[in-house]
Amino acid sequence: MRTNGILLALSSLPSKYGIGSFGNESYEFIDLLNVAGIKIWQLLPLNPTGFGNSPYQSSSGKAIDPIYVSLDDLYLKGYISRPRKFNPLATKVEYDKVRNFKNKYLQRAFKKQNDTETQEFKSFLKENSWCEAYAKFSVLTDKNNGEPWYNWKENEKQAYYNGFNFKKFEKKILYYEWVQFILYKEFFDLVNYASKKNVKFMGDIPFYVGDNSSDVWASQDDFLLGEDGKPTFIAGCPPDFFSKTGQRWGNPIYDWEYMKSDNFTFWIERIKFAAKLFSYVRIDHFRAFDTYYEIPASCQTAEIGEWKNGYGNEILSMVQDLNLDSEIVAEDLGDLFPSVLVLRDKFNLKGMNIVEFNILNPIFKISKNQIIYTGTHDNDTIVGWYKSLTKEEKEQVKIILRMNGITQKKTNRKFIEFAFKNIADYAIIPLVDYLGLGSECRMNVPGTLGGNNWAFKLKDFKDFKKEIPYIQSIIKKYNR
Repeated sequence: MRTNGILLALSSLPSKYGIGSFGNESYEFIDLLNVAGIKIWQLLPLNPTGFGNSPYQSSSGKAIDPIYVSLDDLYLKGYISRPRKFNPLATKVEYDKVRNFKNKYLQRAFKKQNDTETQEFKSFLKENSWCEAYAKFSVLTDKNNGEPWYNWKENEKQAYYNGFNFKKFEKKILYYEWVQFILYKEFFDLVNYASKKNVKFMGDIPFYVGDNSSDVWASQDDFLLGEDGKPTFIAGCPPDFFSKTGQRWGNPIYDWEYMKSDNFTFWIERIKFAAKLFSYVRIDHFRAFDTYYEIPASCQTAEIGEWKNGYGNEILSMVQDLNLDSEIVAEDLGDLFPSVLVLRDKFNLKGMNIVEFNILNPIFKISKNQIIYTGTHDNDTIVGWYKSLTKEEKEQVKIILRMNGITQKKTNRKFIEFAFKNIADYAIIPLVDYLGLGSECRMNVPGTLGGNNWAFKLKDFKDFKKEIPYIQSIIKKYNR
């Protein structure tokens, strides 16, 4: 079925509190998507951001970052006084400042709430057993001034298993659990509203989890760890044209042999959980289900490593038997072994095709069972990318897209229509490309820290509203 979507991080929504949230701005955005005819809203991970504000280095693969809480919702519940505005016209998210601002309101709300006495709250904890581990991990992280768990005292390293006395931390644990209860309540309220407006969500499962996370701390047998708790092998990519020393990500490698003996419970639960949240679940770095690159943790670069065979066939067979309502999408980008595509196709998963990567490729091919993008959160904006081309490359693009004269606005629209008219079932366009924004508005530059990474934020919806008639017209024109 031909359809279309938009890619935008929740954090990038305009907001009077410095960052997008599950508040009014999300509901307004869904209303705008409904009017435009956009059917899928693809999000970036909602998990607590980690090193460099990246949502792909999180302290939990299932918790939602408290930074996304709707303060207006807490006010309407009577838990806080009317919150003051905070950087309402910001075009960049200042994570630390926003986090400190919102945490104060959350702590005040917790003192006034009575949710933790309700059956609804108790049912939430029962249905989300991960929340207890996340809360205890967070409390011990606070106690240790943010130190990674493998640097804690030995009894705290094993506290999830060894009967550690958490009694004196009960109130703090309850606080972390209550925050997740509130966040998930807000999230599902938003999902239900979107469903009524014919908008569905696509979410992400990062293939690896962060080493300093409740996922690893509470499931240590599932990872290759030393006696000190530190990873013995880590994930990354070998040296290539873009990086002479490769990419050393630092995420711990799974102990696949143990996982196999445990029927891959860790992974199956991850996928089942994501399927409860999203109509479409994108598995980031899908290729590692087929083959993954293993680097000794002692190596400071990715130059020494080894390709290993993954267990995707076994895991995806089990997932197939679950008959989930959600559609699994394979992030199959990059220089892949043919076996990765064989695995993808065996389970009839949609792959991804990026116009920026492929339009100048003489053997560029688009298939029906794909999602075509102008770019992703890891790419330059389409306007920024076009401007970076050589004169000769620009001339090639003009021929391919049949451009007669170039303006910034015409450039982005030509690329969007190139994506829309092709045979791929789904076409998903980053909001920055609908707006024709430049490189200063890209979301992330892989392999770099700081700067503008993960910080892009809209000031308001004015420019997007202006694009709605155009979006409506191309959706109708290309039957999406």
